[in-house]
Amino acid sequence: MALMVLAGMTIAAEPAINPGARRDYSIRYVDPKAADDPKDGRIWRISEFSLWAEDGSYEGKPATVLKREERSAKGDRILFEATVSPDLRPYKTNRKIYTRQNKMLEESTTIYANHFYSFPPRTIDSVEIPWVMEKMDLTVGRPSDYWLALGTGTEPWQVIMSPEAEETVTVPAGTFKCVRVKMKYSTDKLPGLLKILPKFIVGQFVTSPTAWVTKDTRIMVKYQDKLDGPGRPEKVAELVRIK
Repeated sequence: MALMVLAGMTIAAEPAINPGARRDYSIRYVDPKAADDPKDGRIWRISEFSLWAEDGSYEGKPATVLKREERSAKGDRILFEATVSPDLRPYKTNRKIYTRQNKMLEESTTIYANHFYSFPPRTIDSVEIPWVMEKMDLTVGRPSDYWLALGTGTEPWQVIMSPEAEETVTVPAGTFKCVRVKMKYSTDKLPGLLKILPKFIVGQFVTSPTAWVTKDTRIMVKYQDKLDGPGRPEKVAELVRIK
């Protein structure tokens, strides 16, 4: 990767990215003293993941297939696919889980396009979050709202994505000029049974992820959240390479 020197700092010159290029990320704890809890009952833990996109179609219409593959250190895999419209509206999603012996354990498909419910404009699936952050308006102080689909049995949840500041971020792939984006779940428009819970209770198990997206080439290079769930230490996913 080409480099340039600016004000005494070595910054990776952002590459021209093929929209479908595969991006690999590694995951670590934010606090170096944090460790996995052997008593939490998890059979495996995700240690890395990859993102890429492919051209596709849905019922004769042009579409993009967004893919995310999560992997454990032992080789277990979870493959997510979201077939979406040009404006990222989900048509359908698919999830497959494979063991370290490459045997399928589970497969599930959700077809949003067949639903009688009229999903709001700017509805997205969780698989799409990195791509949404990369395509949204990154003007600092100008938030964008979306509706996160929670499957076909309940209403989507409103989320607010807010560009907070411009920062220089260093990850294994290099050092990049980024916009820091905070994602918050609305506690005013709660979905399903969450509507009957007090807001302070909802706030105890809802996290607020943060992502860093390159300002010019729109690549998510870093993502931080409680990836193992509320109550667990924060983890950060960092860009390692672009293929």
